[in-house]
Amino acid sequence: MALTGRLESIPLSEVLRMLARSQKSGCLRVEAGGLEGKIYLSSGKLAYATTRRDEDLRTDLLNAGFVDTDGWMRVERREQTVAEVLIEGHTHADLRDFLAEQGTEVLFRLGRPGRGTFDFGDEVSPRYDSGEVVDIEICLADADHRAEQWADIEEVIPGTKFGLRMAQTLPEGASDVTLKIETWKLLAALGGHGTIAEVAHRTGTSEFVVAKAMANLVRQELVSVTEERFEAAPTYSDDDLGLSASSGGSGTFSMNRTDLVYEDDNAPSNDGDDVNDDDLLQSVLSGVIGEAGSDDDSVEIVTSDYDATDDLEGTLSERAANLSRRRGGLSALARELGETQDSH
Repeated sequence: MALTGRLESIPLSEVLRMLARSQKSGCLRVEAGGLEGKIYLSSGKLAYATTRRDEDLRTDLLNAGFVDTDGWMRVERREQTVAEVLIEGHTHADLRDFLAEQGTEVLFRLGRPGRGTFDFGDEVSPRYDSGEVVDIEICLADADHRAEQWADIEEVIPGTKFGLRMAQTLPEGASDVTLKIETWKLLAALGGHGTIAEVAHRTGTSEFVVAKAMANLVRQELVSVTEERFEAAPTYSDDDLGLSASSGGSGTFSMNRTDLVYEDDNAPSNDGDDVNDDDLLQSVLSGVIGEAGSDDDSVEIVTSDYDATDDLEGTLSERAANLSRRRGGLSALARELGETQDSH
């Protein structure tokens, strides 16, 4: 099966929900806002997403301390999955969170411009097998929420390419500073001065995670934004992403037959496991919407959890479990309604 179209007619979130409902496996290639991204699905779940090279997953996992070089060689030779070679101290849940964060960042960056092209190819797998998958709805919900969070970050840090520098003295009235381990790692990676993009690369995490922590440190007067700009435009500015007032996320959209091309050399029989052209089009048109502190003279910095507008409660695993329970409840309700109708 090949599925191609334009994001002006079918938003990225709807394309992904359609593929998830059809439990498709393959690679969705997206070009949007000057970025080229690849979103790999396995039976409708997110396996991996990137706007860089597939090979960069190796660097990210090594820098983040998930694997060592010996374990990675076994992944490279396809003898084991990433989940099977995790070093001590990292769990499968940690790996899912890592993949979800990378996926969320990719979906946010590709979906935000509101225009571009997509092309889905069946049975195309990522170069490396992580051994874990993530519910696409989790990433879509986080990506939707990320626009608000970036707006909050950009109130103090205009862009990920701006210089950051550790403060030479503590804020007035403070004699001690307490840092969480995650924050300490980010400051160590900053090395006194650097950019969000550089710290993200050194730690194997996303620019968003680093930006959230650094924004809080700037507010706490422990890090300052330097006047020097390493690049002319902020990474997430509207101009940089090609946004305009008419490309907002919410609203309605129209679709012409020329906008969506669905090709299948071996048209599937409608036996319940696959969907035909009409089912896919109906699925697209359905429009289903998924759903700092101080004490005396000490300053405690809680940067890894900082988010002034965050209303997404619970860890990835907890939210995935809640989503599964809600789906189970809806399925039970649908069966009950069906039985009621049959009895009448």
